[in-house]
Amino acid sequence: MNPGIYKMLDQDGKVLYVGKAKHLKNRLLSYARSKNLSNRIRMMLSKVRDIEVAVVKTELEALLLESNLIKQLKPFYNILLKDDKTFPYIVIDRSSDFPRIFKYRTLKARGPNFYGPYPAINSLDETLKVIQKAFLIRNCTENYFMRRDRPCLQYFIKRCSAPCLGKISREEYGRSVDCAENLLRGKDEIARKMLIAEMREASRILDFERAASIRDRLKAISEIQLKQYIQISELRAIDFIAVAKGIDKSVVVISFFRIGKNVGSEKFVIQNSSENDDISDILESFIVQFYRNINTPELIVTNHPVSSDDNLSEELYEQNVKILCGKTGDYGKIIESCSMNAQLHLKNESTNRFENQIMKLQNLLKLNKINRIEAYDNSHLQGTNACGVMIVFEDGKIQKGKARKFHIRKGDIVNDGDDIGMMRFLLMRRFNSKAITEVPDIILIDGGWAQVSAARQIVDICGLSHMVKVIGIAKQNNRKIGDEKLILDDGEEVFLGPDDDDLLSFLIMLRNEAHRTAITFHRKKRSKSLVKSVLDDIPSIGNVRRKRLLEHFGSIDSIKKASIDDLKMVEGIDKNTAKLIFNFFDKGQRGE
Repeated sequence: MNPGIYKMLDQDGKVLYVGKAKHLKNRLLSYARSKNLSNRIRMMLSKVRDIEVAVVKTELEALLLESNLIKQLKPFYNILLKDDKTFPYIVIDRSSDFPRIFKYRTLKARGPNFYGPYPAINSLDETLKVIQKAFLIRNCTENYFMRRDRPCLQYFIKRCSAPCLGKISREEYGRSVDCAENLLRGKDEIARKMLIAEMREASRILDFERAASIRDRLKAISEIQLKQYIQISELRAIDFIAVAKGIDKSVVVISFFRIGKNVGSEKFVIQNSSENDDISDILESFIVQFYRNINTPELIVTNHPVSSDDNLSEELYEQNVKILCGKTGDYGKIIESCSMNAQLHLKNESTNRFENQIMKLQNLLKLNKINRIEAYDNSHLQGTNACGVMIVFEDGKIQKGKARKFHIRKGDIVNDGDDIGMMRFLLMRRFNSKAITEVPDIILIDGGWAQVSAARQIVDICGLSHMVKVIGIAKQNNRKIGDEKLILDDGEEVFLGPDDDDLLSFLIMLRNEAHRTAITFHRKKRSKSLVKSVLDDIPSIGNVRRKRLLEHFGSIDSIKKASIDDLKMVEGIDKNTAKLIFNFFDKGQRGE
């Protein structure tokens, strides 16, 4: 019963999934014994031809090895945190004799002079403003700084000491930068002591104007913790992480505290967790993945103990990072707030206002669960500019970001205008791939048995017959909206009665959304083709000139009405070309 990692491979030896386990044997047996596997896992298991295991000494080693392999191999069936999310940071650039301070958004902090992250940009802007008021550090670019011959507005509003004109010495400016860095690192007392020492020295030599200025800067530092509903006395960097675990997903909420202030929160949904997963494992995996790219804080406070927190602190980050479970005091209050937010987000993720309709559809189709519905439709005008779309209903709503659009070109189908042939083409494009990671439970087609039968054939060809149900929705003979029938993929026709009006309305809503999306896509495609065909017929007009003409006049109609002098005003259009364009449209209007 050793801990370790396992890799699931397909027939070509490609890694489909990497997982870790405290007990490898029990974990692998669970795939065979469990009856409640998701479609994603069932799809993966149908492709598995070999399993490789690696035994390690500790759970921590398994965690680290799993994380490294996932990062290196990027398996199709591992659901990861998005690594492309960027956060804003405060940066102090010390490459100049007079360092500058500015905000910068990046995927990964690039050095010790990056302070953050700040998930809420308004918190960053407020902190940056206070630091400029307190320490008068420039925020201008190097080119702007080198070209100045008089102070800029920042100097007059007392947010810069104008080092560009020598109004402050390099040594004194350097001390201000050191104070700012100490404050951003959470070393508030060091920054205060430095300023108090300077204020006392200014008073001793009777430089009361300078002493008053430093006093105002000390007040500005205190502003950082003002207007904050939740705050802590500690000024070091602390992240509060709370997990709420659901049946088939978990939600993680992080609140970032910098210099004693909550600078924002982020929510993450962990889709591949289950109610059998240990919260400690979820936290470990999340912490490893999340802090791979961003700066680690000095302290991480969680709402649940992490089994190997000391090892994580020492081996993962190689920094002085402490992980502890917050129960009482200020930590307890903040982590409780994070936990409440995590539970609320989990409830919102799990809430499905179409729950009743989904249950009725499950019973009708004899399914244990419905996670994902895909609705398809196509559009064309007498076979021209043909296209198709797929919309996705998942997690209780239509997922706009998961919709797909398909161009259907000549040669993709045998006969132009063949709706059934187009549907076959769409589904073959969608499912005839080794890279499918999301398989629907239901495919919804607008049409009768012919369309449903064609879709069923493609699903069978792609090896998904045991996973996917196909249903069609069609108007009855009277063609009245709302008087539809369902066609199942075994040929059965279902007429929904008055008690099932809500289910019928739900399916009509999905069908209409797919139809609307297809029509909109077709109109855009047709509009582009019309513009292209008209201008392409004009001699000497290529892509660059066509683009400039459209940008200048805005439409084909405006180009048609333009005079030769008007056309000559477009960049790249000389007198001869202007005459060609004018004569082309002039002849067309006369019917020559």
